[in-house]
Amino acid sequence: MKDRFNIKKYIFSILCCLGLVVCASAQELRFTTSVSSSAVTVDEPFQIQFMLENGTNIASFTPPSFKDFEVLQGPSQMQGQSIFNGRRSEYFALNYVLQPKHVGSFTIPGAQARVNGNVIKSNPVLIEVRKGNAQAQTPQPSQQQAIPQHRSQGGNGLSEDVSDGVLKKGEDIQEKLRKNIFLKVEVDKTNLYEGDQLTATYKLYTRLPTNSSVTKVPAFKGFSAKDIELPNPPQATEERINGVPFKVFTIRKTLLFPLQSGTLELDPVEVDNQVRLVKLVSNKRSRGGKDPFEEFFNDPAFKDPFFDDFFNRPEVEYQDVPYKIQSNPIKINVKSLPVDGRPSSFNGAVGHFKMTATVDKKSLSTDDALTLKINISGQGNVNLLNSPKVDIPSGFEKYDPKVTDDIEKNSNPLTGSRQFEYVLMPQEAGQHTIPAIEFSYFDPVANSYKTLRSEPFVIDITQGKRIRQDKHDFGVGKNELVKIDGGIYKWTQNRQWLIVSPWFYVLLLLPLLIAAALIYYKHRKDYNTTNAALLKHRYANKVALKRLELAARYLKEGKDKAFYEETSRAVWGYLSHKLKIPFADLSKQLIQDKLAARHINGTNTSDLFELIDNCEVALYAPGSGNDRMQGTYSKAVIIITNLEDALKN
Repeated sequence: MKDRFNIKKYIFSILCCLGLVVCASAQELRFTTSVSSSAVTVDEPFQIQFMLENGTNIASFTPPSFKDFEVLQGPSQMQGQSIFNGRRSEYFALNYVLQPKHVGSFTIPGAQARVNGNVIKSNPVLIEVRKGNAQAQTPQPSQQQAIPQHRSQGGNGLSEDVSDGVLKKGEDIQEKLRKNIFLKVEVDKTNLYEGDQLTATYKLYTRLPTNSSVTKVPAFKGFSAKDIELPNPPQATEERINGVPFKVFTIRKTLLFPLQSGTLELDPVEVDNQVRLVKLVSNKRSRGGKDPFEEFFNDPAFKDPFFDDFFNRPEVEYQDVPYKIQSNPIKINVKSLPVDGRPSSFNGAVGHFKMTATVDKKSLSTDDALTLKINISGQGNVNLLNSPKVDIPSGFEKYDPKVTDDIEKNSNPLTGSRQFEYVLMPQEAGQHTIPAIEFSYFDPVANSYKTLRSEPFVIDITQGKRIRQDKHDFGVGKNELVKIDGGIYKWTQNRQWLIVSPWFYVLLLLPLLIAAALIYYKHRKDYNTTNAALLKHRYANKVALKRLELAARYLKEGKDKAFYEETSRAVWGYLSHKLKIPFADLSKQLIQDKLAARHINGTNTSDLFELIDNCEVALYAPGSGNDRMQGTYSKAVIIITNLEDALKN
């Protein structure tokens, strides 16, 4: 009985472990870098995306340096979730539009992120930059796409293209291949507006038995591309060209959105084919001098409806011929969007859209939070939509939106929605009005701009336990201490003889006191010089406040990225010097342990880590606003001052 219980317990443990493994694999952490094109010209923009999938507790997100490229747009932040085959995954991505500065081959390093306390990196990408309209670089063999071997069959079991696969005497092989195998690119339009959708379909046409593989995929330079999923392996269909039937394989079907105006070109696709041709081995000629091929095809056995395989006949041999083909490049004329009548709220949306804006509550207290959701749906460049401008009253504090995409799979035209979710924190009681939200887009069918507006939202706010503090001006020169009067006090004169005055003996001992002070100062200086850790510990507060003065200057100049970088350096540098932790070993857990050992916890540590997280998030989601920067600066000064007092005690 006991053995049976142990066996059940053992089986149950194994099943639990398997369940954990399945759950872990279902939420696999992935950090990838992708580009819209790996081969571009020097004056051509392209898109790069850093995507982190299934990452929880993201502490930082650091993009690489684009020293050889100019950043035209970005970073634009994307955050949302997707469901595929019943499995849910969440993603966070940063998108940039870059333009090369020089000609050559450049490697863009991967981005870096800190997830669950661990630092992970995405893959680097290689960009080939060439002059003019250079052809795209041939991809590696791992990028090849195999196309099933083709051998078309008629309804009665006979091969319709057997005669086309037979190489007759004196026949030109290259001419035969050219007529019976070719590539074709179909586009639904060649003249469109910037941001409008273009559908490109690459097809392989063949009438010969062939084994084919794609060796060079098209590089969509100047476009944002979204592929439509195709059957794998590709399935053949039949089309007739000038009455001649061809088997057709769709190699790639892509939705393209031009990122710039002008004349753009869709690069060709290249396919390597191994074509199997047949020829007769026998040199005998029939009576009357007829060609043996004519006798062969007049053979009643060949016309037998149960004729199974022409190629298994002993008088026939194969000849495999390699044949590389490529499609013709397609010129696309992209027009700039009209300037006349362009609304101020237009931010690049092209297509046909609807907008809804809702708030989750219209009455709350200053202790609650308000959620504003803006949903834009329709047909067009949904994957490139930017958030409409939202004017928030001064009575609220606004945070960066959470972006969620819901795009229909394989829709053509591209159809779906993008939702922007704002969290608003009320700061003062009263009745506040969130103005109507305005969203504009260009409708290429109507050839005009259209504007959508929501209703304004009237919000009633009651006073909660949290009382709003007046904002302080922490600009440069606004937080200096009052100057101490450095004036020299006058000596009082005494009319008594100097020898009986105490000052006589003080002056007599003064040289000795000065000498002793110099000796002490020198010894102390030598000691401090040899003890660098002690120096850093002692002057940590001064160094941090000095850096915050530089951050205040960036605040006044409106340089938000430089401001958050300098504030972050000030806080991390202060913790490294004050707690005597090497900068390379700094981590939140180690700092928390050090502070706990000194009995410093509670509000001090929670405010410290909140400040660090705010600085790191603001570095990779810019545009936080001057008010939020002033609040961050004020909080940094208060936190460092409080920690200094606590550590002294």
